[in-house]
Amino acid sequence: MHTTAQTLSEAELALLGRAPLLQGVSAGTPQQLAARAVFRSLSAGTPLIKAEEYGETLYLLLAGELAVYLPGPGRHELARILPGETVGEQSLIDGRPHSAEVVAISDARVMALPGALLWRLMQDQPAIALNLLRLLSLRMRHSNAELGDAFQLQQELQLAAETDALTGLHNRRWMEQMFPRVMRRNRHEPSALSLLMIDIDHFKRVNDSYGHVEGDQVLRHTASLIRSMLRPGDLCARYGGEEFCALLPDVDQTQATHIAERLREALASTRFTLGSGASITVEVSIGMAQWDKQASLSQLQQQADQALYIAKQNGRNRVVSFDATSDHGRS
Repeated sequence: MHTTAQTLSEAELALLGRAPLLQGVSAGTPQQLAARAVFRSLSAGTPLIKAEEYGETLYLLLAGELAVYLPGPGRHELARILPGETVGEQSLIDGRPHSAEVVAISDARVMALPGALLWRLMQDQPAIALNLLRLLSLRMRHSNAELGDAFQLQQELQLAAETDALTGLHNRRWMEQMFPRVMRRNRHEPSALSLLMIDIDHFKRVNDSYGHVEGDQVLRHTASLIRSMLRPGDLCARYGGEEFCALLPDVDQTQATHIAERLREALASTRFTLGSGASITVEVSIGMAQWDKQASLSQLQQQADQALYIAKQNGRNRVVSFDATSDHGRS
């Protein structure tokens, strides 16, 4: 980086006249600044500002291009600085270390304006102070927009990671995070909580008879109907393969059995057409268990799975409730 004290060219004086920092100032202000500023020439890749370092200098770019980066791995770019724009406002005003680093991404020339010079000039030229506040406001809005975009992207990535791509339901990963949270909230409440394990009967026959594309269609149809039959506060996920899992807050064993029966009957009575043209219905077996406020999610699943197994053994297309007092469930 080469540092000199020199005058501005006609083109640079014209650029200063358009610079946001100097809007509304008297005609001689650009020359006044040039006479007392220091000019720096930077080659591409040279840092102008380093994060965590103190600095009370405002830099106005005359030529080239600068990039503002967040420190740390990956060097996320926050902004580009173009001729006529400034950088270093925040540290100049609050006296704290720079929070980002600024690097020349092409050969560049900057005018370095010491803070003491600017503070004195602001007393005679209040427009500079107003322009500086406007520049800071624009930077803050840009940073907020960046944060908003990053937050939205994070939400989208999290949603993708927690959603079953085929059915649109939540996946097992989400279930294993959310179900225990609901159970913890319910532990000291008087209301009941029940779990349904729902398994499509003879799903292998669908794949063997019609193919996996139609099998996927059956899964989507089943997921859509399950979602439509549950309340907004119920939690539902694709557990894996042709099995689904639903957690029903404020629902006891009797109510859960009624909900499961309505779901089973709705599926069994709803015909839909596969891509091959075949018209079929879907039958499911459902195992239900009411939470005793003590069991873990894994234990509650085992209870519902045991009831589901009995439903399968007893002919499928039925609902069975787990009975802790018996080796068998209750249909």
